[in-house]
Amino acid sequence: MIFVYHCLSGALLLSVIRPGAAVELTAHLSENGLHGFISFVEEEGQVYVATKLTTDSSWTWAVRNLPVDYTDLDNRCSDKKLGETVLELTTILGEVSSNTSSLVSRADLIPLTGATGIWSRSLLLQSGGKRACATLMASGNSSVKVAEAHFPGDGGLRGRVLFQWLGSSLASDAVIYSDLHWANDPLRTSHNWRIYTTDVLESEVDKAKENCNSLQVILMDLGTRLDGIRVGDRKLYRDPNLPQMDTGNKKRQHFLVLLDNDHPDTYLTCARIRPKPPTLIRALISAHGVIGYLNLEQRSQLTPTKVQLNITRVTEPVLGGFRVHALPALPPLDNAPHLDRCKEIGGVYNPTSKGIAADAPIPGEQSQDNYAVGDISGKLGYAAAREWDVFLPLMGKHSVVLRTFVIYRNGESGIEEPWICSTLTRYIWSEPEYKMPMLTAQAVYRYPLVGRVLFFQPDPYGETTVLVEGLIHADGNSQNTTADHRWSITLNPPGKDFYNWTARCVSAGPVYNPYKVNVNETKEAVVGDLTERLGVLSISGGKRLVRESRALFTDDNIPITGHDSIFGKSLVIFDDRGPEARGERLACSIINGVFRRKAVAKDWFGNGLPASVSGKVEFFQQTEYGVTDIEMNLEGLKNVEHFQIHRTPVLEILEFPCEESTLYEVYNPYQEAPFHSGGTPDQMLVGDLSGKFVTLEGHTSFQQVGLNDTNLMLFGQTAVIGRSLVLHSKSPQRRWACSTIERGYAPTEARELRAIASFHHPLGYAGGYIRMTQLIHSDGSASDTTIEVNLKHPGRHDRNKTLNHNWAIYVNPVGVDATVQVLHTRCTAAGYIWNPYYTQLADPLNHDLYKSECGPDLPLRCYVGDLSARLGTVDLGNGRKVFTDANFPLEGKVSAMGRSIVIFNKDRGSEKFACANIEPDYDTVKYVNIRKPPKFVVSQFLEDVRKIMGVPEWLLTIDSRKTNVLYGGACIQLLIHFKGPQANKLEQDFSKLMTTGRLAQPSLYSPGYTPPAKRVTTSSYQLCPTRDASDVDKRKYRFSFRSSASFSRPSSLLMIVPVLCTVFIMCL
Repeated sequence: MIFVYHCLSGALLLSVIRPGAAVELTAHLSENGLHGFISFVEEEGQVYVATKLTTDSSWTWAVRNLPVDYTDLDNRCSDKKLGETVLELTTILGEVSSNTSSLVSRADLIPLTGATGIWSRSLLLQSGGKRACATLMASGNSSVKVAEAHFPGDGGLRGRVLFQWLGSSLASDAVIYSDLHWANDPLRTSHNWRIYTTDVLESEVDKAKENCNSLQVILMDLGTRLDGIRVGDRKLYRDPNLPQMDTGNKKRQHFLVLLDNDHPDTYLTCARIRPKPPTLIRALISAHGVIGYLNLEQRSQLTPTKVQLNITRVTEPVLGGFRVHALPALPPLDNAPHLDRCKEIGGVYNPTSKGIAADAPIPGEQSQDNYAVGDISGKLGYAAAREWDVFLPLMGKHSVVLRTFVIYRNGESGIEEPWICSTLTRYIWSEPEYKMPMLTAQAVYRYPLVGRVLFFQPDPYGETTVLVEGLIHADGNSQNTTADHRWSITLNPPGKDFYNWTARCVSAGPVYNPYKVNVNETKEAVVGDLTERLGVLSISGGKRLVRESRALFTDDNIPITGHDSIFGKSLVIFDDRGPEARGERLACSIINGVFRRKAVAKDWFGNGLPASVSGKVEFFQQTEYGVTDIEMNLEGLKNVEHFQIHRTPVLEILEFPCEESTLYEVYNPYQEAPFHSGGTPDQMLVGDLSGKFVTLEGHTSFQQVGLNDTNLMLFGQTAVIGRSLVLHSKSPQRRWACSTIERGYAPTEARELRAIASFHHPLGYAGGYIRMTQLIHSDGSASDTTIEVNLKHPGRHDRNKTLNHNWAIYVNPVGVDATVQVLHTRCTAAGYIWNPYYTQLADPLNHDLYKSECGPDLPLRCYVGDLSARLGTVDLGNGRKVFTDANFPLEGKVSAMGRSIVIFNKDRGSEKFACANIEPDYDTVKYVNIRKPPKFVVSQFLEDVRKIMGVPEWLLTIDSRKTNVLYGGACIQLLIHFKGPQANKLEQDFSKLMTTGRLAQPSLYSPGYTPPAKRVTTSSYQLCPTRDASDVDKRKYRFSFRSSASFSRPSSLLMIVPVLCTVFIMCL
C-alpha cells in the first residue's frame, strides 16, 4: 500500500484553463486567516484568473513592485518590504473571497510578463487591517533558471543579486532582484554595473580567483540596459531581452562588477555569478517498519517551500503528526541498550513563538502563520492536503536544514510522542538520489570547557550551517550553566596560551575581518563576529544539562573554502564576567576539517580454499549526522547468499580466517534482538546487510548503488571501520570469504598512522597486542582512532580468562618495571594517567564529579588517557575486541606515541597488572622461497623461526593466500609480514637466519630479561634457489645442520626472491 501525501493545486485550473497555455503564475497565500492560491494564465489575449481561498471575509488585492522574501518570518507584507503598488486588481476584477473561483480580464490590463509584467512581483491582499502576501511565481509548464551573485562584504558591500529567467513554450522574461547595502554606511547610492567574463585561454588558477583583478572581457553593460544599480534599497529590474548566461560553464566564469562613481573605469567590487538551482532537502524515513521520505523544495528565497511526504510502507495503523525539531539527534553510542535516533533533538522548531501541541490550532484549519515553523502537520494537515508551506524556509537564518524531521505516534497516555527521527539533509536538485557534497569544519574544545562546534557548507558555495553540539564546563570550577557568552572567529590558530591563567588565548589574534569592515560603525559584515549575527552561547554546567548549550544557526558569511576560508583560524568563546587577569577570552580552538569517511572491503580471503570473489563493497558517510551510502561491485560469486559485517578484522595468517572463532558473530553494538527479514535498518542487526537490503542468492556478479543505511556508522563509537565483511554461502551453509573493512583514501588526501602496544616481554603478565590506526588528512586534522585489542595471559597454552580490566594511557614509557612481581610497584615508570588538556584541573580530587561527567556519552570530559571510562573494559583470554575513539591522537603536539598503555587488575581493579609502550607499527612484506622437506609444515616453520628470533606471533606472520608450492614440491613460497616498531630489523635478522642458519641474539630487546644459555640459535631450514631444484646438481647441497661452510650456497640475492615492500608510516 502506498500513501503519497501531496495534492496538486493546479487541479482546479484544469477546468478553467485549456492546455497549451503560454505562461502560468501562482501566488500561494496562508496568512492572517486567509489560505489558498490565486493563479493567472494568459492565453489568446485573455488572462484567466483562478482562485481557491479559505476565508471569512472579502479582500482587496493589488500587485506590489517587490517579491516576498520568504526567509523573513516577521511582518513580511509591510509596504516597506513590498514596495509601491504597480497594479490595482480590485479596480479591474473586484474584491476576492472564498466564493470567488474564476475571473477573466484582458491581457493588456494584467500583463504577466514583459517590461510591465507581474511575474516575480508580489500579490498583496488586505481586509480590515489584515494582510496576506505572496510572490507571483511561475507554475505549470513554465520553467525558471536562477543565478546569484553574492557580495559577502568585500569592499564594504553586502547582499546578493538574483538573476531570473522565465521560459515557456510561447513566452520568456527576465528580472534581476537586488538586495545590497553598505556594511559601513547606511547611505543609498547608485552605481554603473557590468557583467564580465573570463577568457577561455586564461589559466584555471586565474579563472578560479574570486576577485576582479584579471577581468577584461565585458559580457554586457547592465548600466546601459537598466540604469544604475541601487545600493541601500531592495530593487527589481525587468529586462525581457536579458540573455541567459551559461553560469555553469567551467571554461568561463561570470562576474557582476560595480564601478566606482568617481572613477568610472575603476572596479569598486565584484562577485562571481553562480548558478543557483532550487534547494532540495530530504529526510529519509526507514525505521520502526516505516519506509518513505520527506521532500522539501524551494526555488529561491523569493518563493515558498513545496512539501511532499511519501510513505510507502507503514506498520502502525495510524501515524501521528509530523514536525521539524530544532536540532539533529546526537550520534549513537556503543553498547547502548537501544538505538535512540531522537536523542536531544530539542523541541519543535519555533522561532516565532507560536503555540505548540495542545496550545496550537487544529491542524490544517487555520492559516500557516498561526503555527510553529516546524509544525508541518499543523500547517498542512495530517493528510498533507496542503502542498505549499509559506513559513518553512530552506534558506536564511531560519532555515530548517540539518534539523530533525520527526514522525509522531500516539503514546500509551494518548498523547503524541516522537517516534521516528531523520536529519534534514541537502540533496542535489538535478540528481535527487544523490546527496549534496558538503564541506565540514570543526572546532573541538578541551579546556576549560569541552564540546564541539561544526560548520557545514555545500561544496563549493552556499550558506553555512553552524551546529553547537554542546559546550560543558570541564575544569571543575563551575557546575552551573552560564549564559550570554560572546563568540568569534579570530585570525590566528591558538598557541599554548589556551590554558593560561593570564592573558588566555591572546595568541588567537583579533577578530577575523578579511573585508576590513569598520567595526566601530557595523559589526554585521565582520566575518568573525558571530555574536553580532547569530547571538550568544550558553555553556552547560554538566552533561545532564547539555541541551541548554546545544544550538543551530544558518549564516551566509562564514566561508569554509576560498581565499577567505575560516580553516586554520580560531574559534574563541568569551566570558565577560571572568577574572581580570585571565582576560575576556575563556576558551579557544583551531578550526580544521572534518572529511567525508569512506570505508572499503576489497582484500578478500577464502575460508580454507581460495575464493574466486573479486571487487569491492564501499561505504560512504559525509558526517555522523547523515545516512551511510553503500555501493557494491562484486564478481566471481559462487553460491553466496548473505553478506554481513562481523565484529573483528581478518587475520591474514589463518588458514580459515572467516570462522566464528576469530571474527565472531554479526556486529550488533546496540544489543538488539534480531528481527525477521524485511525489517527496516533499526530493526535489524547493524551488521546484517543482506537482511536490511538484498541477498546475493543466484548471483555470480552483483552491482548495486544507492543503498541507504540509517543505522550504520563510519563515525563515532559504533563505526564499522576495522571490522570485517563476510560472504556466507547457502549450500553448504558456511562462511565462504571475508575481507577487513579498511579506510578508503587517496595518498594525496591523507595518510594512515599505525601504532602498537605489544605485550611480548618474556617475563610480562599479559601477552598479545593493542593495535591502533588513525588517518591524518592533508590539513592536519585527524580521524577517529580504530583500536584492536587482542590480549591473553602469557604462555602459549594458557587458556585462562579474566574479565573487565580497566585500561589507560600513562604519560611515560615503561621498562623493566613491567615485570616486577609486586603489584603495587609494577609499571611504576609509567607515571600517572595522561591528562594533556588539564581536565578538571580546578578540582582534581573530586572523583565523584569526574565519574559522573566522564563517560561514553561525553568522551571529551575524560582524561585522554582514561580509555576504560569512555570505551569500556577489556578482557584477557576472551577473544579480540575493536573500539573506535575520537580522543586518541597518534600524532601532533599531543600524541600518545611513545607513552605506555597500562592494563589494570581484573573486575575493574585498581592495581597495575600489565603494561607496554605505544610505538610505531610498520609492516615490511617479503617473499621468500624455502626448501620443503617431506614433513614440512608452515605453522611449525613459523614457530621455530619466531622462537629463534624471540618474536611473538603477531609481529611475524604470513599471508596464507600467497603460499605456493614450487618446483614440483621441492620448495614453498611464503609472503612474510614483519611488523612492529622494529620491522626492518626483523626482516634483516630473518634474512641472516635463512642465509647463515644462525642468529646469535634475539631480534627484540626485552629490558631486564637475559635469554637462557641453551636458547636455540640455529635453524635447519634452507632457502631455495630461484630456478627449479631438479636442474641443479644436488651434490652441491649436501651439508651439515651445524655448519654453513659444508655446502656451496648461491648468493643471498638468489636465495631470497627480491620482492620487498615496506609499509612505512612516519609518526612525527
